Amino acid sequence: MDKNRVLEIAQKETEKLLDLVGVNPEVEYNLADNSNDEFVVIGVSIKGEDLGFMIGNHGRHLQAFQSVLNLIVRNIVWKEDENFKFVITVDAGDYRKQRMNKVEQTALQKADDARILGEPVDLMPMNPAERRVVHTVLGKFDDIKTESHGEGRDRFVRILPVSEKDLGITSETEDNLENEEDSQE
Repeated sequence: MDKNRVLEIAQKETEKLLDLVGVNPEVEYNLADNSNDEFVVIGVSIKGEDLGFMIGNHGRHLQAFQSVLNLIVRNIVWKEDENFKFVITVDAGDYRKQRMNKVEQTALQKADDARILGEPVDLMPMNPAERRVVHTVLGKFDDIKTESHGEGRDRFVRILPVSEKDLGITSETEDNLENEEDSQE
């Protein structure tokens, strides 16, 4: 299947869903630059005034809209090519973009807290996309690690400081103590 065909289907079905919802905003579509023709990422950006209803409480309406759109388009696409893989991401009023930036900043701040305190710090429960952002952003650092805990809507990320010993860093006094112990044996 051609990725432009999937984009056409996504556009048509997005317009149908927006008509059902009763809103007529400006909508921008883009195909993510992806060298893999077997997997397509389509971005749908809804722009306009009074998009609070589209976003919903903590982005729940936006997530539901995205899920329904993905199911509808997947049903149509898979009738033509059941092996074609794609994902559609929907944003309204840059809510997701701003939310992900906020999640990144919170993760970095809490990582600093974990380093300073020397003990694990738990973040608030997050959806899978937000947890993925935390793991990705903090995965760049060697002195902390992240783990997901909990189930369902209560799933959260725990940020754990990595000890100097685990990093392979020892102070001179520790080295001297180990050398003295080795020589006494």
